[in-house]
Amino acid sequence: MKGLIINELGKPENAMHSTAMDDYSVRTVDQETLILHLFQHEGVNMGLDDTKIPAFEKGLAYYHDHDASVIVRNSGGRSIVSDSGVLNMSLVLKSNANMYDNYRYLDQFIRDALSPITHVIDTGEIIGAYCPGNSDMSINGRKFCGTAQRKRLDSVALVCYIGVNGNQDQRSSLVQGFYEAMDYDDVVVHKDFMGTLSSLTGLTLTVPQVAQLMIDELKRRTDSTYEITGYDTTHDAFQTSMDMTHRQNRVLTK
Repeated sequence: MKGLIINELGKPENAMHSTAMDDYSVRTVDQETLILHLFQHEGVNMGLDDTKIPAFEKGLAYYHDHDASVIVRNSGGRSIVSDSGVLNMSLVLKSNANMYDNYRYLDQFIRDALSPITHVIDTGEIIGAYCPGNSDMSINGRKFCGTAQRKRLDSVALVCYIGVNGNQDQRSSLVQGFYEAMDYDDVVVHKDFMGTLSSLTGLTLTVPQVAQLMIDELKRRTDSTYEITGYDTTHDAFQTSMDMTHRQNRVLTK
């Protein structure tokens, strides 16, 4: 097994491009490759469930009023916030496993990668955190990592965000305001149920440090690794992924 690292950290931000890159990876990954994609965005990554809320236009206007750029991602259901203190990561591989086993694989990968930092990670839904789910990763009841997956035939993209540092209370307040703007009570976000790796471990951590831990874990799980900063965007197959990403985001301009 060989590992491919797609490292976009430090590159000019292009949320559409990064989203399309994951789609392209899912379409093209082979049986002998495990892909690790590391990237960052500024703004809100919105799940498809949020776009189906009846008063969605009010929520979208709220984000715009708060100068938050928005992109609709191709996995997960609810809003998450990305900024300079958040690491976005995808693992793309061939897998015929069920959804639960795929989540367990990602969970163990992250746990193993973060073992130099902490051994007290819990997994389970944190009600009150944004984008809650059964695969939430937390420390002392505060979520710092959310995961999702997207399956295509026998390939899967396992994606996550990791809050490394920065103002998590501010991130939580931004998302809670989105649901309040739509008078939507099914999702309630409270800052007391979220944190960052830095705040929860008492360590001063940076995104590049945590990204390196993920790279180190990939190297432990593969026989060899190589790194690129992106795909050839002129390739027809990549343009197909870009077109799909743009179609998915048309809901933002209706």
